[in-house]
Amino acid sequence: MIRQPYVRHLDDAPWDTRPGRTDGVRCELLIDADRTLSHGFSPGVLEFPTGTAWTPQHLDPQKVYLIRESDGEYSINRKKIGPNTIIYNPKNCIHGTKNIGNRPLTLTQVFPADTWAEVEYLFE
Repeated sequence: MIRQPYVRHLDDAPWDTRPGRTDGVRCELLIDADRTLSHGFSPGVLEFPTGTAWTPQHLDPQKVYLIRESDGEYSINRKKIGPNTIIYNPKNCIHGTKNIGNRPLTLTQVFPADTWAEVEYLFE
């Protein structure tokens, strides 16, 4: 069992692009068992350029995300989201996010998984 804390500044995490994405959406895997000694949680940062969106999707695991910067629209109920908004998505809940602001939409997302590689996005 891992008994040592892991501390990392957001500026020290490398940015990645998920395979197949060509719209500029990128992610930082902050704590991920593929890269760090961790298990059970996998938080990361997502950044959506102005005007980009995640089409409706669902995932097996539940997730929580916190909007950190800019304005967006949550596709379940077309609810406007902005800085300091937290969203809980139950398991298999269809949802999507769109950046409607004038700067990148940045959010922190946490899965109850060892690594993001375990999470399969099922797009509608």
